[in-house]
Amino acid sequence: MLARQATRSLRSPLSKPPLPRPTLPSRSLATASQAARPTQVQWKVVGLLGGAALAYTAWQVKPKWAPMQQPLHADAPAPVGIYKDPTTSTPFPSRLTSPDGTQLRLVGTGVRTVSFLNIKVYAVGFYVSEQELQWAKDGKIAGWEGFTPERLIPPFGIPSGEPDRPKGELLMESLLEKADAAIVIIPLRNTSLPHLRDGFTRAITARMQVPRVSNEFTDNMSERTGAALVEFKSFFPSKTLQKGLPLEVYYSARDRTALFQIRNEQSRRPEVLGTLREPLLARELIVSYFSDTAAPSRELVTSSAMGFSGEARGEPGDRGAA
Repeated sequence: MLARQATRSLRSPLSKPPLPRPTLPSRSLATASQAARPTQVQWKVVGLLGGAALAYTAWQVKPKWAPMQQPLHADAPAPVGIYKDPTTSTPFPSRLTSPDGTQLRLVGTGVRTVSFLNIKVYAVGFYVSEQELQWAKDGKIAGWEGFTPERLIPPFGIPSGEPDRPKGELLMESLLEKADAAIVIIPLRNTSLPHLRDGFTRAITARMQVPRVSNEFTDNMSERTGAALVEFKSFFPSKTLQKGLPLEVYYSARDRTALFQIRNEQSRRPEVLGTLREPLLARELIVSYFSDTAAPSRELVTSSAMGFSGEARGEPGDRGAA
């Protein structure tokens, strides 16, 4: 018996102590833990704030052109810096930077409609370099003294007694002597680049038939314009231009050229198609949108006339802006 007790006493220090029984947390601790966790509403707030932060970051690093893929609600006010075309609700940035860094301002927008089917094909915006736009408004460009919208909108209802000044096409040509400009086309349905190319080609060819313009041609110039048109047609690959993605045409008054570019569908980075370097064709392509008799969008002409008069185009400094 004594030997057995001695053996137990020797083993007891080496034996493992019994493990403590697990205890459930008290009610007070459980309540505190639940209170410390954000509620579902709090997580929604965090998500909204995080989304706003990401959106702001994306805005800061956006390409110079940032078209909005989802059209704005028809009754929603356009945000500052965005002008919503009244007919199509297509959003246009009120400012644009050309490939050479020139700052441009939106002057007017419109819609191209196939009249016999009443199908809206694309929305179009017209931009002018900021400094020259202000000069035109101030009458500091030849022919733009005392501008009124009637001088740009056919049939030019100019009051009697007004001085004989350029109007319509001639007025736009005088502007393009000094100002850079841009035409931005936003398809309202998927289209193809060759289809748009054909439209540009028809517009240029029609302008070459205008007597006042055709008088500027010489034999040498006719050869150059023919070669320029052939090269121009090669700019446009057989590719679909998705609804909502812009085709941009930038006119340089200094170089007398028109650069054509689209945007990558994913990155929105510019992809240059080519540059029309024949001065007369480049100028007349832009003027064709303000043709006295065959403008592709009368709405663009009217809207631009009002824009030159100071009507708001999405900027707080514009007259009439909210």
